[in-house]
Amino acid sequence: MKIETIHTEGITCRYFRFGKENAAPFVIIPGVAVKSVMNSADVIATQYKELSREHDIYVIDRIEDMPEGYTVQDMACDTIKVLHAIGIRNADIYGVSQGGMIAQVIALECPEIVRRLILCSTSPYIPEASTTSLRVWAENAQKKDTESLMLAFAENIYTKDYFEKFRTAFREYSRLLTDEDLQRFLRMISATHGFDIRDRLGEIKCPVLVMAADNDRIFGTVPSGKIAELTDGTLHIYKDQAHGVYDEEPDVLKRIKEFIS
Repeated sequence: MKIETIHTEGITCRYFRFGKENAAPFVIIPGVAVKSVMNSADVIATQYKELSREHDIYVIDRIEDMPEGYTVQDMACDTIKVLHAIGIRNADIYGVSQGGMIAQVIALECPEIVRRLILCSTSPYIPEASTTSLRVWAENAQKKDTESLMLAFAENIYTKDYFEKFRTAFREYSRLLTDEDLQRFLRMISATHGFDIRDRLGEIKCPVLVMAADNDRIFGTVPSGKIAELTDGTLHIYKDQAHGVYDEEPDVLKRIKEFIS
């Protein structure tokens, strides 16, 4: 496994690939991160080891040098360009958080790419409750207060037990953040402003699996319920879990494996 850089249609984007080469494609679109997930490639490959036995897995980053005013719709458009350039069609697309927003738009704009759609801890719009967390994160990033940013981010994403267990690690990780990371993070969270595709969800025709957590402090469970309702999808809500259920709960991958088999 190695990180690849692709140049296509005026954009530059990184991705990495692992698993069973030329098997059924499985595409992961990650959520907002304070540092690119390309830095966590080995950890992600280990997390998805079981799934990689029968799937050719691609993890797609956001483009390099995201411009000011970049939107979720722009992210989806550019991700489609990358997937076309790689040659991916009829793939199972898994999007978490903002990655789930991108995945929904891909299913709407380029349905031939998507065989099945898997969404976790995401929304088809930005709930009012989300704006508080986004504002705090943005303020800390603008002040370049990396420790406060990392702790506030992790505390809102994960369960209390998980956050406390790794609090020191989150604090240490904050020291690795660069000004470039902070600028990238700001562009990513500002991209969600005004996002709302509720009126188009009924156009998604592929099978859809939606997973959410009852203690999600970013989106809650109502948006996931709306996605499942309007796409005739399957909904599962995890009890006593938080937004980062995709990292904390092993059952998420079990459900994904069953859904795409």
